[in-house]
Amino acid sequence: MGNLGEDKRYYKISEVAEMLGLETSTLRYWEGEFTILSPRRGNKGNRLYTDEDIENARMVQYLLKQRNLTIKGAQKVLEEDKDHVKRVFETIKRLEDIREEVRKLKCEFGTALKKTITIEEL
Repeated sequence: MGNLGEDKRYYKISEVAEMLGLETSTLRYWEGEFTILSPRRGNKGNRLYTDEDIENARMVQYLLKQRNLTIKGAQKVLEEDKDHVKRVFETIKRLEDIREEVRKLKCEFGTALKKTITIEEL
């Protein structure tokens, strides 16, 4: 799902925290509050996040940080209609990806325009 550009099966909590711009303690706390966050544990007890776990954490982050819901509010929304939240979150993510692509194209187009020689310059 585009995590760090790698094809890893599992990610450490520190890697996931860095991807999301969070502290590891925040992720650990969220695990206790949200049933959709339940990464596997390795032999030594360390958390091993899959791509699905990371997407679930992003969904929780979206509800708490962007929609400004309380933990209780986010829990209620996820309990009532997780699939709807997931569809909305995925749509927003796609739109953000499109926005970034448009920014890149705008930059490239601006650079190309600066290189264009006008008739007056000839």
